[in-house]
Amino acid sequence: MSILRESAKKIWNGLLFGIGFGIAVGFIYYFISEKINEKMMKSVWNDTAIDKLVVTSPEEVPYQQGSFILGMVENRGGESVRMARVEIDLFDKAGKFVDQCSERYVLSLRPNEARNFKVTCGTNEKPVAEHASFKVRVVGM
Repeated sequence: MSILRESAKKIWNGLLFGIGFGIAVGFIYYFISEKINEKMMKSVWNDTAIDKLVVTSPEEVPYQQGSFILGMVENRGGESVRMARVEIDLFDKAGKFVDQCSERYVLSLRPNEARNFKVTCGTNEKPVAEHASFKVRVVGM
């Protein structure tokens, strides 16, 4: 009988040890993953870093039913940016807004780094609106 009792005690102690170890590992995993998620979200949704992205040398290249807007995005800030959206606002001769085109980019731009972009405005199904000028800006997702 004492052998059974000793075996049961050892099994019970092992079970408690395993549960305690599992809880400790769970807490460590939770706090580490929260910090990693917080850091990742900050790099993705960092509006102050996106404000430091500058569009240079934008140009419009007409094609069939629309236009390509080509240019470069430069990161002039001190933080990396992972995702952004390039928006093109189109205006008529009177300066009235007539249409908007946009493209999402996974940029992964480090500080002082630049990347080319291309935004398509207009398709065969929906031709680009008649316009005389455009403005380019980079915004968050």
